Amino acid sequence: MTRFSIFALTASAAALALAACGDPEAPSPAAPDGVPEEWEQSAPVTAPEAGEGEAADEETDDVPGLGEGEALPPAEGAAGAGAIAHDPSVVRWDGFGAASFGESEEAVRMSWGRPLTAGEPAEGASCYMLLQDPQPPEGRGIAFMFEDDGFRRYEVDSEPLITAHVAPGNISVGDEADAVTAAFEDVEEAPHKYVEGARTLSVDAPQGDTRLVFETDADGRITSWRIGQTPQVDYVEGCG
Repeated sequence: MTRFSIFALTASAAALALAACGDPEAPSPAAPDGVPEEWEQSAPVTAPEAGEGEAADEETDDVPGLGEGEALPPAEGAAGAGAIAHDPSVVRWDGFGAASFGESEEAVRMSWGRPLTAGEPAEGASCYMLLQDPQPPEGRGIAFMFEDDGFRRYEVDSEPLITAHVAPGNISVGDEADAVTAAFEDVEEAPHKYVEGARTLSVDAPQGDTRLVFETDADGRITSWRIGQTPQVDYVEGCG
C-alpha cells in the first residue's frame, strides 16, 4: 500500500470520527419567547410585488413597511418600531398576504399557512371569523372576518409576536395613540362607541376604498387595529 493511500485512509477515518461527535438528535433552535413553534414552521404567503425579480431599491431596504405615500416615519418610542416591523407584502391595505378582500376562506387559509379555527355565523347572518390557532397568551392574535361569502377584514388585538401583528406605519397594540397621528397625515378621530374616554382612529387607504382602524383604551393606548372594506371594517362588535 502506498504512502498516499495510507494518508487518504487516515484522513477519511478522522472525518468519520468528527462526524460521530455531532449529536444527530440535537433539537432545533427554540422559537422566540411567547411564539408557539407552530407559527415558526411557515410564514404567511405574501403578495407578489410589482417588478418582482428586478433589483431592489437599496435606499428603501432599511425601511420595511413604509410604502411610497403610505405613511410617515413612525413616532419615536413606538413599540411597533422595534425588531418586528410592518411587512407590506403581508399586512396589506387590500388584503392579507396573497389573499385579497373579496376572496374565499380557502384563499385566506392558504395565505396564512397555519391552523385557523372557524366560527359559526349567527342564525340568519353570514358573518363569521377565522381565528388564529393556537392563540397568543393574551387576546386572539389575528382574526379574519368573512361576510356574504367573501373575505372582508382582519384584526389584531395582541402585542406583536410576529410580522402579521404589525400595522402600516409600524404601529402595534400597546403603542400610544399619538403614534397614529404622527405616522399618518389624515386621521379621523371619534369617541369609542362603548368605552368611556377611549377613542377610535381611522385612516383611509392611500388607494382604494379600504380603511385602517385603531381602537384605544381610556389611557390612550392602542388595544386593537383592523384593516378592511366598508362597512365591515367599522363593525365595532365584530360579527356580533
